[in-house]
Parts: sequence; C-alpha cells; structure tokens
Amino acid sequence: MLDLNKETGISKTKLKKDSKNIQELGNKISKLSINKIELFKFSPNIFDAIINLKKIKSNSAKKRQIQYLGKLLREIDLSNAFLTMENLKVSSQREVKRNHIAEKWRDELLKKNESITKFINQYPDIDKQSLRQTIVNAQKENLNNSQPKYSRQLYKIIKDIIVKDLD
Repeated sequence: MLDLNKETGISKTKLKKDSKNIQELGNKISKLSINKIELFKFSPNIFDAIINLKKIKSNSAKKRQIQYLGKLLREIDLSNAFLTMENLKVSSQREVKRNHIAEKWRDELLKKNESITKFINQYPDIDKQSLRQTIVNAQKENLNNSQPKYSRQLYKIIKDIIVKDLD
C-alpha cells in the first residue's frame, strides 16, 4: 500500500489542521449575508452547500454539512477566498471605526456648543445651517425625553460627512 503522506512530506496532523481551518472558513462564510457570499465567486455546488448550511438548524446536521463543505473547499484554490474574507473583515472594522467617530462627535456636539465650531473647522464642506438646526432640535429632544428623531438625523449627517472625509 502506497502512503501519499510519506511521499509529499506532509504529516497527518498538518492535513487535519488544514482541513479544520478550511471547515472553519466555510462556517464563517455561511454566517455572512448572501450578497457577501456572492463576492467569493464560488462554483454553484459550493454556493449551494453554503446556502444549505445557512438553512440547517440541527447541530449534528450542521456539523455534517460543514464537513461536506470543507471537502468541497479542499478541492479548489482558496487563496482568493481567504483574501476576500480578510477584505470583508477590514471593511467591517473600518465601518465600526466610522460609527464610533460619528457617535463621539454627536455626543460632543449635543453637550458642548463650542464643539460646533471645532466640527465645522474640521469638516468645512458641511451645510452649517442644517447642522446647527439639527443640533438644536436634538438638544430639545433630549430635554423633553422624546423620540430621538433629530439625534438620529444628526448622527446620519455626521456619518455621511465623515465617510466622505475618510475615503
């Protein structure tokens, strides 16, 4: 009997570890939205296996489907898949950073009047009158404990201007 592992120099432990990593990748991909899964440009059979994995509720059936998906993924070159997953992770981190910056600015603008000047100096392309009016309305909302309509609107204005500036 011919042992391929001895000829290629790859240990069984390494093969099992690689197989487990590929299964984990498949599982992570299955947790993404359909639009993001399509970015990977997998063949129809792999795409179907991922979609089926998303639908399965039973843990044991999920485990079998992950193993099947791993088997399919081992048969193709995954360099682009790992790259796509890394790009999605980086863009997600960038989005979280933008959200934190926008939240920080919104809170600061609602608490300190001098922050408006600082914000306008940093982002001069903004509609100053609209910004000021939205801030005043959001401050009134906070005082009256009413629904945060203008506070959300302020957040959206800030986020839109920050996205333009960071890109």
